[in-house]
Amino acid sequence: MNTIRKFAVLAVVILAMVVGLAALSAGAADHLDAPTVRTDGRLDINDVYAFTHGDNTVLAMTVNPAAGVLSPTTLRATPGARYEFNIDNDGDYRADIMLFIRPEKVRPNGTQKVNLYWKDLVSGKQRRIAAGMSDTNLAIKTGGWFYAGLRDDPFFFDLQAFRDQVGGAGGSRMFCDANTVDFFTGFNATAIVVEIPSAQLTNDGNTINVWARTTAKGGATFDRMGKPALNTVFIASSDKNAYNNTKPADDLATWGGRFSAVLMLFGGYDQATADTITGLLLPDVLTLDTSSSNGFVGTLNGRQLAEDVIDFELGVVTNGGIPNDCVNANDATFMTAFPYMAGPN
Repeated sequence: MNTIRKFAVLAVVILAMVVGLAALSAGAADHLDAPTVRTDGRLDINDVYAFTHGDNTVLAMTVNPAAGVLSPTTLRATPGARYEFNIDNDGDYRADIMLFIRPEKVRPNGTQKVNLYWKDLVSGKQRRIAAGMSDTNLAIKTGGWFYAGLRDDPFFFDLQAFRDQVGGAGGSRMFCDANTVDFFTGFNATAIVVEIPSAQLTNDGNTINVWARTTAKGGATFDRMGKPALNTVFIASSDKNAYNNTKPADDLATWGGRFSAVLMLFGGYDQATADTITGLLLPDVLTLDTSSSNGFVGTLNGRQLAEDVIDFELGVVTNGGIPNDCVNANDATFMTAFPYMAGPN
């Protein structure tokens, strides 16, 4: 397959998975990706973040892509609906600690109560550590803060230029020209943010592995995500539900061959290099050294809000063929204090 054909195919794959075939006018990094996920934006994990703030670790996820337009602005409160941060602190990619959110029914005035629980998966012990109304900074009993509510969507990307120049839309927008713009300017999402002392999450060392999961009726997995855009770029639509139901400990054995094949096809890597990169991308978790302030780009350490992860991952997948989109920052300024994401538009 020649180079032009490779990038044309890559463009179609990424475009379809980034925005969803049924919603080209909206969407984002991992928004509305799998067939099941498209049925309920309230349980669709858009992005996951993990970073340090002093002696604390901040864990965050966004759901409800284009909240208030394509999705609601509240969390799903039906029986079985749960929003999880899973933490592995012994390196086996199996959760040892779970922080999970159980929302209550939306009240007639539009408000919603949210409850944060801590569960030790080794002992099975579980306790509620914070509760209160959404869109409010809530104190955690054991230290830290909890927030669940509407915020500006922190994802940024010049999607229109991508569609016109690589996705086959045929428009005139160019990458990195005077008209470069963040397509997602003004979009909101529902954010769940937890800040907790790092010492409560770590075991003997400083490193933890983090991934988010949402569940629906009966506790069945609805969506899961760790690193940005892996499901989006590497997994075909027909396999996305299966990918979401794979446990991180099984990722490499189940999906490693697929990842290596994509890297060889689209990046021109040899087998050994593709396998090495695959081993860095899988399992699909964010690995965070809680003693380090480094981020995802360059070091694969957690993920910070301001990082341009799409440029980084497109560069890796295409071996530099698509280096950047020249949208280098979010449209709204991030906060320096909890809950860190910019306020809603």
